[in-house]
Formats: sequence, C-alpha cells, structure tokens
Amino acid sequence: MRPDTTMAQALETPAAPAVAPARDEREVHFARNLTLLTLVEAGWGFGMAFGFSGTFMQLVLRQLGASDTQVGFLAAQWGFSTLPMVLSGYFTGHLRRKKAVVVWGHFLCVIPVALLAAALAWVPSNSAKVWSILAAEYAFGLSVGILVPVWLTFMGKVMPRNRIGSGFGITFFFQTLAGFGAGLLAAWMLKRNPGGVAQLVAVTAIVMALANFFFIPVREMETDAEPRAGKFSTFLGELMVQLRANPAVRRLLAAEVLFSAQYGVVGFYAARAADFGGNASTGALFTMAVTGAQSVSSLLGGWLVDRIGPKPVLVAGRLAVVAAAAFAWQARSVNALFPAAICVGAFWGVRSAAGFALFRQVSGKEEVTSLYGIFTVLVAPFAVATPLIAGWGLAHHRWGAPAMFAVCGVAVLASVLLLVVGVQVKREPKPVPSRAPGV
Repeated sequence: MRPDTTMAQALETPAAPAVAPARDEREVHFARNLTLLTLVEAGWGFGMAFGFSGTFMQLVLRQLGASDTQVGFLAAQWGFSTLPMVLSGYFTGHLRRKKAVVVWGHFLCVIPVALLAAALAWVPSNSAKVWSILAAEYAFGLSVGILVPVWLTFMGKVMPRNRIGSGFGITFFFQTLAGFGAGLLAAWMLKRNPGGVAQLVAVTAIVMALANFFFIPVREMETDAEPRAGKFSTFLGELMVQLRANPAVRRLLAAEVLFSAQYGVVGFYAARAADFGGNASTGALFTMAVTGAQSVSSLLGGWLVDRIGPKPVLVAGRLAVVAAAAFAWQARSVNALFPAAICVGAFWGVRSAAGFALFRQVSGKEEVTSLYGIFTVLVAPFAVATPLIAGWGLAHHRWGAPAMFAVCGVAVLASVLLLVVGVQVKREPKPVPSRAPGV
C-alpha cells in the first residue's frame, strides 16, 4: 500500500454488501410441488383411462344399446359442466390460499364414480345402466366444473410464472403416460371379461381417491386475492364490465364459441366405431391411443408454451381437432378411426396448459378464477347445444355421421382462423437475473 493513500483509504466508508434478492417461494418449492402434483395427476390419469373416460364411455353406452341422442347427452355434459364455474370464483376468489378447496373438491369428484360402479354391478337393466352412466357423468361434470377454475388458479400459484407451461406439461405427461398403461390393461381385461366394466369403474374410484392425498403436502404461498364478493348479481355485473373492457378477451370468447363445434367431433368419433363392430374393448384401445398422443403433446406443448408463448401451441392443438374431424369423416372401419383418436389426444395434451396460459395473458391478471368462470359460462350454451343437436340429427336420420364431422371440422377451422387473426397478445418479458451493483 502506498503511504500517501493510507489516510484516504482509511476514511472511505466500506461499501454495503450486495443483498441477494429473495427467492420466489414458488421457485423454492417447485421441485417438491411438481413431484406431488405429478403423483396426483398420474393417479387421475390412470383412473380416468381405466374406466371413466369419455372415449371409453361412448362405446360402453353403445354396447348397452344407447341411442345417438343419449351419446349426445354424454358429450353435452362437457359443456354443461362449465355452467357452475362462475360459482367457483364467487365463493373462492377472495381466498388467499386455495389448497383446502382443491383437496375437498377432488374428493367430491370421486363420489359419482364410486356410485356408478355400484349401479353397474347391481342394476339389472341395460336401459337403467345407460341412465346411471349419464347421471354419474353429469354429477362428475358439475363437480369438476366447480373445481376447475380454482384448481387452475391453484396450479398457477404453486408454480413460478415462467415455468407454468413446463410444469403443466410434465404433470400431464405422466398423467397421460399412466393413462396409456391403464387403457392397455383395461383392453386386456375386457377381452378376458367383456362384462367387467363395473370392476374397472370401481378401480377408477379407488385410485383417484388415493391420488388425492398427494395434494396435502403441496406448499402453497399466500397471494393477493379478489375482494370478497357481495351480491351475486353485482358480482356478475362487475365481471361483465371486465369482459367488455378487454377487446382481446372478447375476441377470444368469440373464437371459443365457434370452437364449441369440437364436441361434435370428440363426442362422437369413438361411438362411430360401433357402426363398424366396435365395443367397450375398442373404447379402451381408443383411450390408449388418446393418452399416448396426449403424453407426447403435453410434454412438448408445455415446453413450447414457456418458449414461444401459449397462442401458437393452442392453434396447433386446435388444428389437430380439424384433422380428427377429417379422419372421422372418411373412416369406413374401426382401424380408420385410430388416427382421429391420436389427433384428439394431441389436442387434449395442450388444451389446459396453453388455454389457461393464453387466458391469463390476454386478461392481464394472475387471479382469474372469477373471470375465467364467467368466460366459460358464456360458452356453455353452445358447448351443450352442439352435441345434443348432433346426436338428435343422427338418431332421427336428419344427417349422417360423415356430414356432421365435415360441418364441425369446418367450424373448428373457422375458430382457429379467428384465434390467429383476432386475438393479439404481447409476449411476457423473460425475467432478468439480478446482479450485484457494479458487477
């Protein structure tokens, strides 16, 4: 040290050490939460594919002698189940933690499945079994409808914002991988015992119930929430004001209404196999094809959501539905319908991760439980009407299945074009790592 600088250096105030920014709690617990959520989804994926998937139930209904109108009722429950979604926001939007609602909601969903297993085992009439399946599907759908918005918000709360796509992708990959194995096992069991549907449904209920326990150790951080809602009418009015104030959400809503035509494709392509000699075992094989494609698309789609944004991924998924309609339109055998099943699986693999991420992006909010609820309620009448009209027309010979698939495919394609042209979004900036001063 030079003598003439000793005093100056002694008088200098030492620089305060750089304080590292606090880590996002969601980042800290990401590996733990992702593992637990993956175990939940794997259990549900196995259970649903083993004995309760819509694809499987389409052919079970036809095997029991159900009409096309009744198959249409099965598909309509997917749209009907969205009606209570707005209630989810009304009752849970003010909660800073959502886990308790999510856990109890998942157990509620298992009850109709368990009751259906008992009905299929003990009810002697095939007609009564058909109506038991429809009642269970609607009860399950209503339970899921109440749960989905708060569950999606919960999933967004326990994952870092910049890893939501990959987080959804990983959990759904293992969900559908388990479903692939379940579909293969179910097909083998039904070959040996064609009347064993009740046992499959019972195993479904047990596996799903056990999987729910993995939710309990998930670490959820407390976040901002909506103010506690007052009167329900006021609550709905405020949500409609928010929708009208956001042109991107309105255009997304219009695209979603057109996309309701998908229910004429995904709700009937498996039932079409019955016209070529397909049965419940065929439905299990279709489920295997769906979940196999879904496992690949969920992993790849989730990764792409984080890198190129949700909109292109959602567009690609919806184009897969157009392809499914084309395959179903030209099918003249059971085997010719397997490509349609694969396309449906490719769409299902990206619909939740990409669809929810896009909605959050266009709404500009993180707490979207209520807004997403009213959004889905506005789409619900079209989602319900499409399969009911399609099934009625098939049952009364107003049109044939190929014509129905063609019309629905064109409508889905129109919804994709509206999504591409009408819904413009800005990419979220990627987080920049913090640096110490002077570095």
